[in-house]
Amino acid sequence: MTVSIRIAPTSFGTPYSLPEYVGTLSPGDQSSVINTYISHDGTVEITDCSFYLLPYSAGIYLGATSSQDDYDLIIGWGDNSYPAVSGGGLYINQNASGGFPSGDYEVIRTGFGDTLGTAIPLSINSIVSGAAVAGEIASGGEAHLCWRFDPPAAYTGTGIGYVDTLMYYNATS
Repeated sequence: MTVSIRIAPTSFGTPYSLPEYVGTLSPGDQSSVINTYISHDGTVEITDCSFYLLPYSAGIYLGATSSQDDYDLIIGWGDNSYPAVSGGGLYINQNASGGFPSGDYEVIRTGFGDTLGTAIPLSINSIVSGAAVAGEIASGGEAHLCWRFDPPAAYTGTGIGYVDTLMYYNATS
């Protein structure tokens, strides 16, 4: 049996129509929070859930330079911002059980979500329904994550950038 994943902006809602647009931002701004609810139609849990970034490859690239340049820029912003919880890069917060405190955002950077080998495991704190097990979403369960994008205040470039945010998981029927 094929397992279909639903990634939506609302609980058990209509899936995102990709790519997801985060808005027009100026250097030093923060995007609005991008709520991401993840569920599936499998009859058993999906396991080993984790997240990572890759250069955009999902369709026609419409950015300012290249998908690899966009990826390198965002990872570099994360490297420069770490360990701060704001200031530059793509941030993830998996603390749904704690109400997503601002201090729990983590920036994607070299060695943290920049490849499959450094993918960020799904936190037990992100599970909002079903059995709460780290890295797993139960059958009929759901996880809730928040993402945010911050172009650093010192950034002088312009244009549109694209990256792919991927979710890795294992599923059995």
